Amino acid sequence: MERPTEIARATAEIDMHAYYDSFDDANITNGFQDLDSPISFGVLMQHCQSSTSRNFVLDFNDAAAYAAFNVPTASLAQLLMVERPERSSARWINIWSPYQQQPLLSILAKRYDFSPRLLGMMCSDPRVRRSPPLQSRARIAAGKAARHARTNNSTRSDVERGSDELSDISSSSVASYDSVAGGNLYRIVDDLWHYSSVDFGRSYVCIGYNSLYGTKPAGLGHEDGPLPHCTRVWTWLLLGEDNTVITINEDPFPYANGQLDGLQQRILQETRRNLVNVFRSLSRVDEDARLAHTPTTLLPLRFRLGDTPDETAHRESDTPGLLFYYLFENFHNSYTLVTRRESRYGAELSELRAQMFESPQLHHIDRLDSIGKELGVLRRHYQSYLRIIDRLLEPQPTTSTPLQPPHNLDAGSEISFATVRPLPPPESESSTLGISLTPASLVRFQRLKDLIALYALSEIDEYTTQKDALVTLNFNLLALRDTLAMEKLTKVALLITKATLLFLPVSLMSAYFGLSLGGGGYTIAEHWLGWVGLVGFGVVSGSAQTVDFFRGLWAGLEGVWKG
Repeated sequence: MERPTEIARATAEIDMHAYYDSFDDANITNGFQDLDSPISFGVLMQHCQSSTSRNFVLDFNDAAAYAAFNVPTASLAQLLMVERPERSSARWINIWSPYQQQPLLSILAKRYDFSPRLLGMMCSDPRVRRSPPLQSRARIAAGKAARHARTNNSTRSDVERGSDELSDISSSSVASYDSVAGGNLYRIVDDLWHYSSVDFGRSYVCIGYNSLYGTKPAGLGHEDGPLPHCTRVWTWLLLGEDNTVITINEDPFPYANGQLDGLQQRILQETRRNLVNVFRSLSRVDEDARLAHTPTTLLPLRFRLGDTPDETAHRESDTPGLLFYYLFENFHNSYTLVTRRESRYGAELSELRAQMFESPQLHHIDRLDSIGKELGVLRRHYQSYLRIIDRLLEPQPTTSTPLQPPHNLDAGSEISFATVRPLPPPESESSTLGISLTPASLVRFQRLKDLIALYALSEIDEYTTQKDALVTLNFNLLALRDTLAMEKLTKVALLITKATLLFLPVSLMSAYFGLSLGGGGYTIAEHWLGWVGLVGFGVVSGSAQTVDFFRGLWAGLEGVWKG
């Protein structure tokens, strides 16, 4: 196992301290703490898991790593202005609750030349509530009634009639239109849980996606989402040309203002699990213990085994792409919704099968329909991940347009683009749109694509097949139950009919001897002789079912005895 030499680590620490000391800002000089120090590491991990933390900046290389939490906007702007030391191979900027830090997002937008649309969506407020469905339907009905009243006016022009017809068509999707036209990101992703975004700039590549976490117990939380048992969290993930990775995370509880109850704390811990694991892997504290007990937490960001020249030559360039990949992967939280052995869908389908064999009911069909809809949401969710990966893997086009300074998004801002990101000298007449990922991250994205297809989508297909089979099985069992009930009813009717046969000879004989045919008598022996003749006829014809009668009678008596 390779470790940085003490001389290399000491040199890196000197360089990093000199870099932070060069700022005339106490939030920078005193805010960054050593991630490799056991004392500082515990404090930094508490900040990383705290619901009150708003952001952090982490600079690291193989020899050293320093992090600072809750960095003010002005301090972060100064960090972006000054070039990092050569020994700092990567920087990770993480932002929680972005709608509360819009000036900070504006600084990043100027630095990396975001489009105004991208910045506007990043600054969306998740506290904007959607219109209640009943109110929406009332508005639609009122609009239709008003348009219907206007149709009686013979002086209305054709243009007006065409406008109203278009309104009738559009009103059916008024909620979706409002969410898109309003430009609020969180209303869009609430409508489309598989919504994703891929954006390429000349100095960055940015992806946006939903992460799903199976954190809500049955009966708790809002039950109006497409996956009632899941918590949805939107994430922006950006890789810049200066080896900077930026993560922007939605606040899952925007109305709590950091005051979370026990359940919300557990949900927050689950939604941050992957981010905390990546943050933890950037520290060298207790490396040997983690290698022995939890090797899956050792990501190849600062912890490596090879020391050949070919291995060490590309580490500095590979690290940002690897950090970008491991922040996106999040396999444990996202894909185990359907892939783990104790998946709720497999368990629930097995339970429904057992209930159907015991007593098939129509409400089982309703639950199977709900499961099918949930599996459809998960399928589209994973397919959106495949779309993102395909876009990242495809070669980026080149353009001959020379690089020009972008428009200032805020002309009145005290921090101009020239101070945040100086324009680099043009190296050629053509440039690539987007940031090309390194081979180390590309092969991992290809592997992740295979994992999604093999362990997620294939499991969904299997569960969907089981669900369809159970729907057919339930209908067949219902039909079989009705058939058995009808057969039982028929047997009861036959039993009653056969009971009347006991008196049939008496009826026949009494009717016969009641006639004036010369007199005569009817004895008991003749009665039983006639009854035996009828039973014999039933046995010969196969319609007696005497054995079934006594078997059922015995089963009933046995049940009464045991009960």
